[in-house]
Amino acid sequence: MRPTQQYIEEKFGYYNNLCFGGQLPRPRLMLSQRNRAVGMTKSRVTFVNGKPVVSHTIEISVRYDLPEIEYIDTIVHEMIHYYIRINNIQDDSPHGTVFRSMMNDISQKYGIRITIEYDESDEELIARVTDRNRYICVVEAVDGSTSFAIVIRDKVFHCWDVISKHPNIKDFKWYVSNRAIFEQFPARITPAFITIEPDKIQDYLFGAHELERIDNVIKPKEQ
Repeated sequence: MRPTQQYIEEKFGYYNNLCFGGQLPRPRLMLSQRNRAVGMTKSRVTFVNGKPVVSHTIEISVRYDLPEIEYIDTIVHEMIHYYIRINNIQDDSPHGTVFRSMMNDISQKYGIRITIEYDESDEELIARVTDRNRYICVVEAVDGSTSFAIVIRDKVFHCWDVISKHPNIKDFKWYVSNRAIFEQFPARITPAFITIEPDKIQDYLFGAHELERIDNVIKPKEQ
């Protein structure tokens, strides 16, 4: 099957009442054509009258024709992520101790099969904190592709200017992270971009801080 908009809205409401006591405010629910992940939960911070406003989106891919059980698995999986985010619960990785505890509790209570598809080595590296910060620029190109580069600290200002003027870059964001996942990539004096799926880089950025630049000051962005 391929779910409809009405289907995911109905299932969100049903499992919200069943598994979360109806406590989850409805996020933006949308269908997508992602070819890697069936589900994805995204959060975005905008500023209204100088105050941060956080909005959340749960995407369900309809690129493939899957059994209904796969979509139920995905919807509840993303609802757990959403619950953790809106309650500002600190976990130790994207599918860490808190996530797994909730997943197991829901599975046992309600008989819902919930799975985790991930690279175990990546998960361990995302969870492990190092004593070194890495400065990461994530860009969206005009062709729609996503990539990232790691730049040494002393060159962040220069690279920020270069990237902001690049004609093939539609949007970009900078982050600082001390997660071991970024230790496997070299930090360079000029950006060397690596293409990556958007949902994968979001997993890599677990626990990272987005940066903002105000004149000649770069600092963590206020949330």
